[in-house]
Amino acid sequence: MADTRQHVLVVGAKKAGLERVAPMLRRAEFSVHSVDPSPFLLDLVLSTAFELVIVTYPMDTLPLDDLIDTIRDQGSACRDAGLLLLAESDHLDDAQAIVDLGANRAICCEWSEARLWRSIGDLMEVSPRIFMRVLMHLDIEIKNQSSRAIFQTVNVSVSGVLLQGSDELSPGETFDFLFRLPGGGLIEGSAEVVRQTNPLREGVDAIGTRFTNFREQCRERLEQHIDRQIELGKNR
Repeated sequence: MADTRQHVLVVGAKKAGLERVAPMLRRAEFSVHSVDPSPFLLDLVLSTAFELVIVTYPMDTLPLDDLIDTIRDQGSACRDAGLLLLAESDHLDDAQAIVDLGANRAICCEWSEARLWRSIGDLMEVSPRIFMRVLMHLDIEIKNQSSRAIFQTVNVSVSGVLLQGSDELSPGETFDFLFRLPGGGLIEGSAEVVRQTNPLREGVDAIGTRFTNFREQCRERLEQHIDRQIELGKNR
């Protein structure tokens, strides 16, 4: 069975900043590969495709110019990968100056976890997810007949939600939903089923959905809740 997860290469995982980032990526179900900077790294990015490469800045044992040139080489398997530089505050300005030379973004390892997540998510076109168990009430239109179902969330992001509770929905079907966040905030809107999970590979039998519309301030309410939960998880 093919692995559909996005693959991230973390360079310099023993550095303090990357020690924060790597566990975040694993919790969000990315496939994370950690290596130390060395000449072997150049062969790796030439031959193996990653969706994102995160590099500690500055690197001590390998010129960053060589790595950037290799990643962006016409024959590189990582030519189209996102390249993110992770720097301490003292080096952030220098790292940001390299963005126009082949890197996509420079971020500070001292930023909050929520801000780091937004930077990574924007680059990979994904949203930070949190594990959240709440009942989700769905108003579903199936074959022109209105029905009501109750699902349970597995994880939630600002872009979509993974739901357990029924196999009646198929990819492409749309529905209206509402659920209440822990603490009382009501989230309402519309969504579309995009996939059925593979229980053997993902460990859960569920449907993956993407939000297509939110009512009033619901998107902002959900974003604020996710940011708070990420910050709480960081401090535990």
